[in-house]
This record gives sequence, C-alpha cells and structure tokens, in this order.
Amino acid sequence: YPVVISPIAGTPAHRAGMLPGDLIVAIEGEDTFGTSLEQVVSTLRGEPGSEVRITLARLGERSRWDVVIERQTIKIKSVAVSGQIAPGVGYISMRQTRFSEETAAEVEAALKELIAEEAAALILDLRGNPGGLLSQATQVADLFLSKGDPIVSIRDRNPARAGERGEETRYSQRRPLAADLPLIVLIDGGSASAAEIVAGAIQDNDRGLVIGTTSFGKGSVQTIFELRDRESAALKLTTALYYTPSGRSIHRQGLALRRGFLLHVPLGDTEVPVGILLDIIAAVNDEGTASAQLRARFGLEKADVDRVLSTTLGELVASAALGRPSEADTVEVRDFATRNGRRLLSGGGIVPDVRIELLRPPHYVRELQRRRIFFDFIVDYIGGEEDSLQHDDVDDRMLSAFKEFIPTRRPDSQPWSEGEAELEALRSLAVETDRAPEAKAVIDTLEAILQGKRGGEPFSPGVEVFVRAGLKKELALRLSGREASLLAELENDVQVEEAVAIVGDLGRYRRLLGGG
Repeated sequence: YPVVISPIAGTPAHRAGMLPGDLIVAIEGEDTFGTSLEQVVSTLRGEPGSEVRITLARLGERSRWDVVIERQTIKIKSVAVSGQIAPGVGYISMRQTRFSEETAAEVEAALKELIAEEAAALILDLRGNPGGLLSQATQVADLFLSKGDPIVSIRDRNPARAGERGEETRYSQRRPLAADLPLIVLIDGGSASAAEIVAGAIQDNDRGLVIGTTSFGKGSVQTIFELRDRESAALKLTTALYYTPSGRSIHRQGLALRRGFLLHVPLGDTEVPVGILLDIIAAVNDEGTASAQLRARFGLEKADVDRVLSTTLGELVASAALGRPSEADTVEVRDFATRNGRRLLSGGGIVPDVRIELLRPPHYVRELQRRRIFFDFIVDYIGGEEDSLQHDDVDDRMLSAFKEFIPTRRPDSQPWSEGEAELEALRSLAVETDRAPEAKAVIDTLEAILQGKRGGEPFSPGVEVFVRAGLKKELALRLSGREASLLAELENDVQVEEAVAIVGDLGRYRRLLGGG
C-alpha cells in the first residue's frame, strides 16, 4: 500500500491528522494495493475546493478509518524551518527549497521572530537551494545589507552589446532588519542562481561569512525568443551573466574538449580514465562492490574512491577536464577583494570563506537510508505509543531492536551489510587473479567476523553515531513533523557546528571578516 512519508504542515492532510507511516488503503472506496505512485497522485489530485475520501490504516490500530479532504492549491514554503539552535543563535533554513513569490516575506517574518527572541547571531542555510526569482534574491539580501550596498550586476553575454548597454546593478533599497548581528551563510554544491546571488552579496560586502563547499555556479540570465515561423515555439538563450559586487562571475563556464580527447580523473597519485571508471561503476549494483573493485584495480585509497562515488556526473567530468586543453574559452581563476580587502577567488560559483565538508555516512548507513529502513523501523517500533516517547529516546533498547529489525527488510540476493559488498568483491578478485585457493581461508575468516557482527554484536562506533542520528530524525518526524525532523538532523551537522562555534567567538568572527 502507498505510505504517507510526511504531511506538509498546514495542509488538508495535516489537519486531517495523517501521520508519517499511515497506509493509504483506498481512495474513494477503490483499493490501492499494488497501485503505482503516479496513479495514486493522479487520483488524489483534482480541482481546488473538491473533496476526496481516503481510507487509512495505522500500525497499532485495529480498524481502518476514512478522512474526507478538501483539495486546495498547496504552496511550498521557502523557509523550511526557523528557530534558535543554540543559545542566542538564530537559524533560518531555506535548504532544498526555492526562491518563490513569498520568499522575502517569509525570511523577514522569521527574522523578526528571532530578533524578538533576542537572537545574538544568525545562520542562513542555503544548502541545496537551486535558486528561483531574482527579485526575491535581492529582497532577501536587503534584509541584511545596508541601504545602497550593491547586491548583483547583470552584464550582457556579448561584450560588444555589453559596451553599448552597460550593465545593470541592483542595490539594497531599504534599511536592514539585522544590520549588526553576526551572520553566517551556509552553501554547498547544490546552492545555485538566486542562492548564490545572496551568498555573494553577503560575502563581498563583508556583511557575514560563507561556510560550506563551493556552490554550483549557475549565474546566467536566460531570455525566451518567440519563433515567428513556428506556432507555439520559442528559443531560450543565455543572454547575460550575474556578477557579485566585487566583479566575480557567478557562472561556471562549460568546458569543450577536442574530439577524441580522453578524460582522466586525478585520484591521489593516479589518473583514472573516466570511461573505465564509469564502466566499473555501471557493471555493479552496489556502491561497496564498486569501491572495492576500484581500489583493487588502481591501488587507490578508500577516501579517494568514496569522493568519486559521491560526486555527480557533471562534477566528475569537470574535475577531469580542469587544466586540459580546450577549444572553448575557460574561466580564468582571478583574485578579487571584498570591501574590507579580503582576497576572493573566482572561477565560477561562490567559494566559501571557511571550507568544511559534511561528514558522509558509511556505505552501510547510506544503504539503510536508501532502503527506508529507519523510517519503517520507527513506524513499526512506536506503533500507537507515540505519546509515551520523546525525541531523544534513542536508547540502547531501541538500538538493539533496530539491529534485529534490519534483517527482516533485507533482500537475501543483495549484499549490503557492513563490509559484505567488499567481501564479495574480494572473492571475485581472487578468482580473476587465480588466487582463490590461498585467499579462501582469509576471506572465510573475514566472513565469520562479519556474520558475528550481524548476529547481534554492537554497531561499530563509526556506524552507531549515524544510526542514532537516523533514528532520531525519523522519530522526530513521526512525533512532531518535518520541522522537528529537520532540526534533529542538524545535531550531527559539522557545517552547522562550525557556524555556531564561529558566531560564538566574536574575535574569531571579526578576524575572518578582516575587521581586526
């Protein structure tokens, strides 16, 4: 049956009392068992104001029940969650949302509430935010910058036309709400467009610090031209680029390579052909097996392989092409300076003032997440007893129950326990290199150790911290909704921890800003 993951706060489903883990067993009396997600969504959708009857079932409840929901247009908020995450430290999350029509108003409301609560510092989370409306980006920047501060410049892509038209610069139009509070902006490789405009304006005007990893680099202005000869057809062209106040181009230019040019990815002291790399990854269904085969074939360190496996295809090709001959113009990495004279690099995207990578969960934990084991366990574990639990009730008893629960959700044909995929890769490698007889004893010993871990021994320390975090996140989701889950997720976030530490040390904050 379709499973409810998380009703959006304030929507008809939320008001009807639907909870994460509820089963949608029928819609308008029609059983939904085996129905595809697309069919379920299509049936649930309809004209705003019309009604739909949904039959629900919940673990721990004996009977099914109906709810009648009035359909309405759902607006997804730009501010996913806000509040104080440490004494005096306000947090506004636009993580993985967008800059839409009401974004600035939402951020302003969150800011006013935090100021009323006497927040002494602010963190604006733009990680994974793909951007949106330019007007909303400038209005969000307005809330932090002094009136008259430059926010972004728009230059025509064609240098000849740019000379005729000049460039358009947007400036802050109002007095800021939070002019003096220490400010941190969090970004990552998923922060793009409008999110980069805000981060770049804050950074270049020395209004705050940017922490995280380099942003995506989407700083293009696109114009739609109607085609006169074709009905209902148009051509979308990039006509201009965004620049930060210091003159940095936000846009990361593409790289065109000579025909037949062979790309290699630098990994440690080795350069691995991209084609072979992708062949190995595509030939297996499991990340652990791919990791083991790459390490064995090229003599790579595990950290280098993990970095490649967590990289998007576009970033992988870009990293392989950097520094290679190209027929196209490439972005020249140049020095720029902030208002206080801090040195900035420009090569596309916003480079953070403090670079810090998120800790990546071990492969085993990522498989648990991918297979929705944490979610399923919490639904099964608490049943109808949520009133007796608290968010921090991830105790040893729950941890033991979770370990016993995992095998019940494991397809026998797919290895994914700690080290199991790597073990299978070692067996294959031993056979390929005619070393199977002498390797068998060692591999069997390793397998016995792994079987012992699966038989009830504790999680390894490096795994347990992520397992507890995953359980706590899903427990918060079930008990209090998505906002509580997002806040619970921050507890093991090293980028947020660094941001809180910096705003808690004003001397360090000012030194990083170049203000003494």
